[in-house]
Parts: sequence; C-alpha cells; structure tokens
Amino acid sequence: MSPQWQQLAVEELRGTLLIIGASDTGKSSLARYIFQRLARNGTPTAYLDADMGQSTLWLPTTLNLALTREPGDPTFPPPGDRISFFVGSTSPRGHMLPVLVGTHRLQQEARSRGAQAVVVDTTGLIDPSQGGKALKQWMIELLAPTMVIGLQRRQELEPILWPLRHDARVRTAELPVPPHVRQRTREERVAQRRRRFAHYFEGARSLVVNVRQMAVYNVENMVPGALLAFQDGRGLTLELGVAQEVDSRRGMVTVRTPLPGPEQAASIRFGDARWDQSQQE
Repeated sequence: MSPQWQQLAVEELRGTLLIIGASDTGKSSLARYIFQRLARNGTPTAYLDADMGQSTLWLPTTLNLALTREPGDPTFPPPGDRISFFVGSTSPRGHMLPVLVGTHRLQQEARSRGAQAVVVDTTGLIDPSQGGKALKQWMIELLAPTMVIGLQRRQELEPILWPLRHDARVRTAELPVPPHVRQRTREERVAQRRRRFAHYFEGARSLVVNVRQMAVYNVENMVPGALLAFQDGRGLTLELGVAQEVDSRRGMVTVRTPLPGPEQAASIRFGDARWDQSQQE
C-alpha cells in the first residue's frame, strides 16, 4: 500500500470509481484497497474487474463482477455470486465494443443489486496509437464515473486526464506508481494465463452440443481449440468451454467444459482466443 493511497477520502466516495493506468502500475492493488476500505466502512460495494488479460476475479477473456455480501465485510474476493461477461480475447485490441458493452452491462448489474459504489479496474491499454485513449475516453462517457483515478509513472496518461481536469462532470485523482510495483514480462503474463486455464479445465468433461438447437454467436470461430462461453438468458456467462471436435455437416460440437449439461445454457458465444488442451497453452 502506497502512503498516497491513504490520503484518499475513500469512505466518502460513491458512484462509479474508474482506475486507469498502464500495465503494471498497481491498478488492481489500488482497486482492491479502495474496495476493502469501502466495504469495511459498511458501504455496499462492487468490484468490477474489466481486465480480460490478467483477470483478478476469474479467467482471462472475461469481465467479472463481485459484490459485498454483508455490511462491514472486507473479504476479497467477495464471497457469493460472481457475474461474468465473455469477451473472447485477452486483449481489448480488436474487441473494444464487447469490452464497452460488457463493462456497462456489469455496472448496471451492480447498481440493480444495490451497490452504492462500483470500483472498476481497467486494462493497461492506454497507447493512443493502439486505441487506448479512445477506449478509456468512451468508457468514461459510457460509465459516467464520479471519479477517475490515474496511476502514472511519467506523463503517459496526459492525453486522457488533461480534458478531465476541466470537465465538471467528473473528479480526478492522480497518483504516482508505487516504487515497489514490478513490471512483469510478457512470458510471465502468458504463464499466468496458462496456469489459470489449465486449472479450470482440469476437472472438465466432454459434452456433445447440437448448435442447430440454440443461439450461436460468432459461428465463424467454431473450430477445434476455440474458447467459447455458455451463456444464460441475459447473455451473461455460465461457464467457459473449448471446442474439441466440430462436425459442421451435422451441426455437432464436442466441448470440454465444467458445465454439467448444455440444456442449462440459452446461447453459446465463440471467442477469438484458442486453447490447446494437449500443450496446455
């Protein structure tokens, strides 16, 4: 915990609190710190994990939401239901619309469940040339946060923060990156994702699914190795799966998944990400 974090009047904060910064700047740690302080103070609080590359609450490729269950309980991750939205990729590049739609959907879900504060941990994509500036600016417009908290090492957030300082609709707080934060290598990130998926699919079973009898989205991605989400009637994720065999002629797909049976799902959404079960990568 950085000493500057303690200076934030966290207990007074309400509404949506959006945390932005490049990768490995301490965003997730700060989001957790704010969540736990609010929860300990008795505020009904939600943690919205919008980082589909290095998810805190569940698996990569998903956005996730969890809420405090009892007043004054700062347990993290919060016990109880986890609500998930499948993006189907570990990067927002090329998937910005699903990221915006999913983040907004989960924010609305948090509000409908009584959250007075929603702490949003975002991805580390901020480079304007890769769409990072546009993604953050339109996320701010869509979520209408009461506060945007930026963590930056130099001036990398200036394209995003500069207009916000003059915008009466939102407050900003700017914090330096804590000196103990370590930048991880790409290999470390990939290895973490591999461990999460390997553990998730370890106890999974194979199901044969007739894709002609249910709604199937992104059918062009229906190939062996494709990650997919079984979704409920609202388009939220029940469980993930990986396609093992695809019989396009018969409309049958064999899927490895922890889901007990396909009849529990209202739809399937295929993602761009792939999982090689044999190589665990």
